[in-house]
Amino acid sequence: MRLQKKYHKYPYLLLLFIHSSLLIYTFLKSKNRKRTFIALISNIGMAYIFEYFTYNIFKAYRYKPALLKNKSLDSILGAIFSQAIFIPFTALYISVFHLGWKFKLLASLYFASIEHLFVRLDIYKHYWWKTIYTLTLLPVYFSITSKWDELLKKRNPVILFVSYFNLILVTSVNLLFFLSILGKVRFGFRRFTSWREHFILMPLYSILMGLFTAQTLKEKSTFLFNVKSLFYRLLLDWLMVKIKILKFPKKNVLLNLPYHVLMLLLANFYKSLVYKRK
Repeated sequence: MRLQKKYHKYPYLLLLFIHSSLLIYTFLKSKNRKRTFIALISNIGMAYIFEYFTYNIFKAYRYKPALLKNKSLDSILGAIFSQAIFIPFTALYISVFHLGWKFKLLASLYFASIEHLFVRLDIYKHYWWKTIYTLTLLPVYFSITSKWDELLKKRNPVILFVSYFNLILVTSVNLLFFLSILGKVRFGFRRFTSWREHFILMPLYSILMGLFTAQTLKEKSTFLFNVKSLFYRLLLDWLMVKIKILKFPKKNVLLNLPYHVLMLLLANFYKSLVYKRK
């Protein structure tokens, strides 16, 4: 029942259309779109962290959307579709409309069925992962995201901070993914590093930068604090280049300057989004 490679992208694009439509409907019906956006990015952040361990480190499965020529980057793109769009958009729909266990189980069965079909079509491959794991863990994820939205509404300080961190983390991971595709940045311990090594180190870099930025700007986000934050971010880049973990074209650490400036601008915007009341 294998699907020819030239048709691999269509099931992914169909799901992209379905879940993007679901997201648009959710936002149109949401009574608090700011909180809905924060909840969405938190959903994605949680999914990214889960995917980091199961996919990046332990190689549980591989995606085959056949949208990029490089197999490693193509699989990562499939992971982004799954963990940044398909599952988090559904989780947001469940939390915004306060849907109960029956719908959560139905949604989990829906994703487990799609996973089983994708394996049969050979557009997604299991290594040690099993569909039963998906069916078992998704209701837990949907319950966590629903509770997260409730605590956001109550402005729980821990949830607010982690949500702020998630906004920074998800933005950083996505930006660095596109910079990686363009050949602007590479992580690795050796001169010629594998993409797997790159995508193990890159999220750790984003987590470290995200925690530092969130903690620094949470208290104060004056011009001076932003300049200091930019300096420390560039200093960390310089140190990582010196110990040959981070690599830039022509070994110029300033090539990452636009990324850091953009991240700080967005971090300040995200702070006002999370901490400022209506």
